[in-house]
Amino acid sequence: MPDKSTIKTNMKKVLLIVIATVNILASCNNNSTQTTDVEKPAPGKQVNHCYDFSSNKDSVFMEMNITGDLVTGDLTYKLFQKDLNKGTFQGKMRGDTLIADYKFMSEGTESVREVAFLKRGNDFVEGYGDAEEKNGKMIFKNTSSINYNSIIILKPVQCDK
Repeated sequence: MPDKSTIKTNMKKVLLIVIATVNILASCNNNSTQTTDVEKPAPGKQVNHCYDFSSNKDSVFMEMNITGDLVTGDLTYKLFQKDLNKGTFQGKMRGDTLIADYKFMSEGTESVREVAFLKRGNDFVEGYGDAEEKNGKMIFKNTSSINYNSIIILKPVQCDK
């Protein structure tokens, strides 16, 4: 039968192994859930991402192209009892927030308005706030007061191209 000091030493080793295993598993889990930055391409390269929101009567589709700091893409809103809005956007990521100018057609008229999307995990949540017309486009009065509690949450999807 082993003596008390051998048992104590073996228990310490087992405890250290358990603690190390738990820490490794916890750190792996944290790395996968805390990433909120949009994938930045290598210099001179472009990265494409597609996102979709669909409910019973509404849908929003966004294709995002990232080249350096520039974010461009296509954005389409098909909202129930509203006119189809289809157009392009151009903007920049500010941390985890995309602020862009959205140029779109609605009822045969071209319009420009500022859009905002907050990156939460792998999703983008559309932001809303007070806006005003300035130089022919609707812009947010204060981007720091944009509300990101929208039901429009764009989930990543496979791009068709």
